[in-house]
Parts: sequence; C-alpha cells; structure tokens
Amino acid sequence: MSSTTSIPATTTTTPQKTQTETPYYPVTVKDFANRTITIEKEPERVVTLAPFLTEDLYYLGLFDRVVGVTKFDDFPPEVANVTRIGGYGKYANLELIANLSPDLIIADSYSLSILDQLEKIAPVIIIDPHSMEDIPRALELLGKVFNIEDKAKEVSSQFEAQLREISSSVSGSKRVRVFYVVWRDPLMTAGGDTFISDLIYLAGGSNIFNDTSGWSTVSMEQVLARDPEVIILTPHCGMTLEEAYEKFAGTSAANSGRIYMVENENDLIHPSPRIIRGLQALVKLLHPEVQGNG
Repeated sequence: MSSTTSIPATTTTTPQKTQTETPYYPVTVKDFANRTITIEKEPERVVTLAPFLTEDLYYLGLFDRVVGVTKFDDFPPEVANVTRIGGYGKYANLELIANLSPDLIIADSYSLSILDQLEKIAPVIIIDPHSMEDIPRALELLGKVFNIEDKAKEVSSQFEAQLREISSSVSGSKRVRVFYVVWRDPLMTAGGDTFISDLIYLAGGSNIFNDTSGWSTVSMEQVLARDPEVIILTPHCGMTLEEAYEKFAGTSAANSGRIYMVENENDLIHPSPRIIRGLQALVKLLHPEVQGNG
C-alpha cells in the first residue's frame, strides 16, 4: 500500500527536477544554410526531403522517427513502408507533408525554393553536404538537434575510421586512370569537385576529368586523349556494357576488359555513411588485388 503512494510521488518529482536542472530543449542550432533555428522540443515525427537525410537518421538510430520520405528513397530496406511525399524541392507534396503532422522537416538546398511554405508546417533544418568532410558535420548537427551528441560523434568517428582504413588499403597500389560515365549523349562525367571524384581518389584511382567541375560534358576526343584504364558505368547512364565497349574501343580500359557497371549508383552519390558501401565497391573494381583489406 505504501509503495503505491510513493510511485506517483517519484514520477511527478523526477521530471520536474530534471527539467529544472538540465533542460535540453529548446536548443538553437545553425544549419548548412547559415540559418539559426530553435528546436522547441525533441522531434518525434520527421519528414526528410532527400534520401541521404533518411540514411543519416538510420545510421544515428533515429529511423523510427521518420514519417515521410521522397519517392527516391531506397535505403534502408524498411523505407519501403514509409509514406512517400513526392520528389525533391518543388516536387514535394506540401499537403501530404502537412497531413503527416511532422514536428521537424529536414531538407537540402533543393528545397530552399519552398522553404517559406515548409516553415508554415514545421521547423525546417537545411543540411547540404558538398564534401566528404561535410558528412560528419551533418551527423553532428543532427546529434545536437536530437540530443544524441555522443551517438553522433561515435557514428562520425566510425565513418572517418572506415574511410582511412579503406584508403590505406590501396595506398601502396598504383593509381589507375578512371572515367566515370554519368550520361551517354551528350557524354557527361563527374568533375573534380564531386563526391564521385573524391571516392575515386580514396579508392586508389585518378579521375581523368578532375580538372572540370560539376557534371561536365566532355568529348570522345578528350576521353581518348586521356586514355582511361578503367571506365565506370551506372545503370541509368543510357549505355549498356556492350555499347560501352564499342563506343570506347581503343582505350586502355576497353583493351584490358575493364569497363564495369556499378550495381547501385546511390551508394556512390548519397552523402551519408552509406557512401562507404560505394567506396568498397570501387576498390573492388579498381584494385581487386587488395580485396582482403576492403
């Protein structure tokens, strides 16, 4: 009987004491768009407007808070059960997002055009990585937003350690010249300021168009002159392996049978810890001799 009366007393006083002495929320953060945002309470219902953001939350152990994702999300597999809110930015369905009653929306720069409308629904955090170094920065920002800073530091440290380990596994190997095909006609590739180029370098390769930027249009004459030793295709580049061997005949890559189709290009282009999977896949293609280390 006496224990029955003591339980309510404990449950009512403990939260009050915690809130008085160590209130975490509201918390104020600065996002990637240099906006200062105050999060009033712990986010429980989150809509993500880019697949890599869903992936970040998954690696941080927060996937169960995600209630809405884009139609392009494909990882983790459980994302198949989450409500789709349309495409990126202006292609998102604002009415559907509002109906999900989110208490936080996380977006990248594609959604800046609809930022005002999104802010009428819930607080918005912009996360927009442009380099490998930005991935840990994104994780740590999310750690602060969700009050899991220790977990975020752990995930960031593990990500950086994996990068170092994989990169060191190929450090003794000769760099191979790589041409990455983004699109067939016009012929497009990844420039030196892209995640693809970073990954090629970390995997022990050298992007033959490292001196260009963004998604660059190049000529067949340039490709032949720079003579790639490995050519990487993606499932959506508009070209089959057979067509590539015909198109790039005469290159070292074609002559040595080193034109490859990557299985999942999203492993290479989503700036989340998932990119480790893409890096491991590239190492297998560029330096099969160090397979045991990857």
